[in-house]
Amino acid sequence: MNKEPIRASVAILAIQLVSLLIFTDLVYSIINFFLMKVYFLQGVLPFDTHRYIVFILAILHIGKSIFQVIFVLKFVMKWMGDSYFISEAHLVKRSGIMSVIEKTYDLDNVRSVTVNQGVLGKLFHFGDVVIETSASGGYMDQIILNGLANPEQFEHKIRGHF
Repeated sequence: MNKEPIRASVAILAIQLVSLLIFTDLVYSIINFFLMKVYFLQGVLPFDTHRYIVFILAILHIGKSIFQVIFVLKFVMKWMGDSYFISEAHLVKRSGIMSVIEKTYDLDNVRSVTVNQGVLGKLFHFGDVVIETSASGGYMDQIILNGLANPEQFEHKIRGHF
């Protein structure tokens, strides 16, 4: 079996992480702006909340940071846990870190390989690879490998087996 796993593109991981951080900071900034405006302009809040705005802002900031750390870990762990391997006769799709789910597909049953890339995919060299398999008895399956780095290279490796 090929020792080096084939993973999703680092560009996709970076886009996900940057999007997450921008979105959470934007929401935090909007809430922060509203609360600071009320605090400095001595606006009226229900339940005499304006006395606790600094405490609320501190809790909000801590909550935002915890939320960001949890989701950054989630995205990175998913990226690390999803990998593909090509052996002499099989494609192995492995998912998970703690509990691993591994599916093995026979390369002799592959009927077609398609690469789907958008504009960002062309620019950053990532895309989806769709593999269609069939076997006797009318069995058909479609394997979708999402966000692979250099999908054309992966396509050529698969095409070399049929």
